[in-house]
Amino acid sequence: MRKLLLIILTFPLLCSCAQPRVVDEVNMSQAIGYDILKNDIVEGMFVIPIFQQDKIGKYQILTGTSTTTSDVQAVVSKKADKPVFLGQTRIVLFSEKIVHEIGVTELTDYLYREPQLGNRVILAVVEGKVKDVINTKPPNTNVNVGIFLSDLINQQNETGNGPDTNLHLFLGNALEDGGDSYLPLIKIINNEVAVSGVALFHENKIVSKVRTRDMFVFKTLVQSHRRGIYKFKLKDKKKSDIVVESIRSGSSYEVSDSERNPSITIKLKIKGQIKESMRSENLTNRKMIKKIEQDMEDDLTRRANRLIKDFQKKNIDPIGLKEKYHAKNKKMTYEHWKKIYPKMDIKVKTKVDIIQTGVSE
Repeated sequence: MRKLLLIILTFPLLCSCAQPRVVDEVNMSQAIGYDILKNDIVEGMFVIPIFQQDKIGKYQILTGTSTTTSDVQAVVSKKADKPVFLGQTRIVLFSEKIVHEIGVTELTDYLYREPQLGNRVILAVVEGKVKDVINTKPPNTNVNVGIFLSDLINQQNETGNGPDTNLHLFLGNALEDGGDSYLPLIKIINNEVAVSGVALFHENKIVSKVRTRDMFVFKTLVQSHRRGIYKFKLKDKKKSDIVVESIRSGSSYEVSDSERNPSITIKLKIKGQIKESMRSENLTNRKMIKKIEQDMEDDLTRRANRLIKDFQKKNIDPIGLKEKYHAKNKKMTYEHWKKIYPKMDIKVKTKVDIIQTGVSE
C-alpha cells in the first residue's frame, strides 16, 4: 500500500516535467522547404495547417531568410503570430542548387540534432525551386501540400518504383566512409508535381541521377520489394510494349575472396504478372510467356549493367557493394576499395518468372 501511495505521489512530479503545447497556441509545421538565394542567403518555407472546423485542408506558408537553415525557424517565429514548431513535419525539401552550394551533410546535421523531428521524416531533392513546389495546389483540396508531397513519395515507395529512404536511412549511408546514399527527386512536370528519379550522393554532393525508366532496376538492386511496375519492348517485329507488375523482386550477391581478381555476381530475381500487353495474342500460351520472360531478362540485365558501369566510372556505390565485399574480405580498407572498385568484374544475372498473365482464355 505504501508503494502504491509513493507511485501516486510521484506521478504528478513526472508529468510536471513535460511541456504540453496546445495546437491552437503554436504553428505546427507539416512540411519544410529550403532554397538558396543570392549571397548564400537561405530561404525557408514552413507549411502550417489551419486547425479550424470550417477550414479542412486549409494551410498557410510562412517564409523567412537567414544565413543558416537552423536560424530560419527562429526568424519565421519572430514575425508570426505564434511560434513555429516542427513536431508534425513529414517531409523536408531541398533545392538541387542549395545541395550543390552548401552540401547535404551541413543541411541534414541540423535536422538530425533537432529533437522535434523524428528520424523517419522524408527528405527529397527538388529539380528547380522548392518555392514553386510548395506553392503548387494539391489535386485533393482536403489535404495541404505538405501531406500531399509526403503521401506522393510514400506511395511511390510502397506501390511504385521508389526505394525506401528517410532521414535515418540516408544519414546511415551518408556518414560512412565514402558516403554513398540516395534521395528521391521531385519536379514540376506539366504543372503537376511528380517523382522524377533518384538523386545519388557521394559524400556531400549530388554526383548522378537515376531517371524514372531505371528506377525499378535500381530499387531491385538495393532492396527486396513486392510492388513495382516494369515496362519494356518485346523483341518482335512490332516492338510491342509489355508492362509487368512485380509480385516479388530482389537481388542476391556472390562475392569472390580473390585479391588478385575481385568479382561480384549480382542475381536479380523477379516474379510478376503481365499488367498490360500491346500484342493481340492470347498470353496464356506458354511459348509466348517464355519469350516475354527471356526478353524481360535481357532488358533488365542490360539496364542493370549500364547503371553499374556508370557507378563504377563515377566511383560511387549506392547499392552497397562495398559492405558485401567487405563481409568476405575482412582486411579490406576503404582506400583499397576505391582502387579496385572502378575496374572490378561485376556481372548481372537475371531470372524472371511470369506466374500470372492477368488474361484468361
